[in-house]
Amino acid sequence: MRCPACRAPSIETDAACRQCGFSLELADRTFGIAPSLQGPIADTAGVLGAFAQRRAVHVIEEVERRFPQLSIAVVLMDVPHQAPLLPYAFWLFNRGSLSSAVEKGGANHLVMLLVDTSTDQAITMVGYGLEPFLQEVHLQSCLQAAEQPLRRRRFAQAIESFARELDRQLVEMCRLVPKQFGLVPESQWLNACATGEDALGMAENLY
Repeated sequence: MRCPACRAPSIETDAACRQCGFSLELADRTFGIAPSLQGPIADTAGVLGAFAQRRAVHVIEEVERRFPQLSIAVVLMDVPHQAPLLPYAFWLFNRGSLSSAVEKGGANHLVMLLVDTSTDQAITMVGYGLEPFLQEVHLQSCLQAAEQPLRRRRFAQAIESFARELDRQLVEMCRLVPKQFGLVPESQWLNACATGEDALGMAENLY
């Protein structure tokens, strides 16, 4: 992992970044009291209509059914102007009540999409349990899929595009991982993805 403030390599167990000193405690003092957020979509900015939100939630739930260990949370909010987006997203991810108390470290399979509705910028973060599989290049593809709808302020469409691209990236991961490790016949993984079996759980057994 990398420090969300300076991007220097860091270790999960470090209390603060060894390079710049960033920590969650420092973020608490800087950003104040974290909002209590509820997934799958926390629209604190009030930019989604009821129908659009239901449609976006349906797409998210389809991805979660295919990958049942995964959870997706989308946060739509006006990020404070003085707050750097990446550290603020990291703070929300850890302090916004989007994961339960037992979902710590490698047990955290949350994918969070934060959309700053004041600037139409977006950023995504994943829990430690997904980091071996979903790397920055995969997450960047998901953000790129949402880019055009965000520019037009079509937030529900952006969420749907993000979720569908995430689904595509996960299916591709299921296809490639067993082939790379040579542990499981590729057809078994492809069948698991096609039938909605717990493909992510199968991938985790490799580690």
